[in-house]
Amino acid sequence: MVSKLSTNSTLSPSYGSHPTIITDVQISLSPTNSDTTCTLFLHYELPPLLFVDPYELELRGAEYQVLETRGRGKKELERPVHALPVNEGDDDEEVGVEVVIQRTLPAETTAPARVELPIHVRYGEPVASSTSKPYTVQEFSGPTVVLTCSDELLSCDRTTTLPQLLLDTIPTSFRGSSLCVALQSPDQSLAISAPLGNTVDLPTVELGTTAVVLACFAWVAWEAWRAGARLRGGASSKVKSN
Repeated sequence: MVSKLSTNSTLSPSYGSHPTIITDVQISLSPTNSDTTCTLFLHYELPPLLFVDPYELELRGAEYQVLETRGRGKKELERPVHALPVNEGDDDEEVGVEVVIQRTLPAETTAPARVELPIHVRYGEPVASSTSKPYTVQEFSGPTVVLTCSDELLSCDRTTTLPQLLLDTIPTSFRGSSLCVALQSPDQSLAISAPLGNTVDLPTVELGTTAVVLACFAWVAWEAWRAGARLRGGASSKVKSN
């Protein structure tokens, strides 16, 4: 069986706080036996600015299975990027969360497959200058995609070194099968634009926040006084009528 595997990943949209990594997988296989089953494994390596919500991924169980997530910020879903924990002895601060997912292909293995991974953007570290750009552009790579089939007749380039987490995560039952690997081309890297706060605006924000809180407190106090006055007025009317 001759195999060709190629992928193309895009980000939709390329801005905002809740984009989706869309990976289209093109598979070209010669006719297979009816008993042949093929499976895709996708390994994502996200920068610290990005993360996945494990509870959201659970809702996609009909599309794929999440085998493993690990890395900085795996559990700290609400923390800004500059407040993420740094593991002792971890020198690679450019890597955040890694995700490995598995998708079993239908019998029509030659049909294109699309995998969508929803991601989220953390608050970036604020800039400290009025001349700094109010946003940052984060580049990152699409997923490493592995195709494996049960008949062990795939003919692929096996010179590619797989990420360690992917090697550790692929179930034992697939490790005896031959693997086809597809990497995102470097000139097809993904990029997202994320807004940044500015510490120059901090006094204005603090003053505005204080004013809003005091105004809300005054409004609540005023409404409470008015309600009390109405209740007292109603009670006085009843006493006079009696």
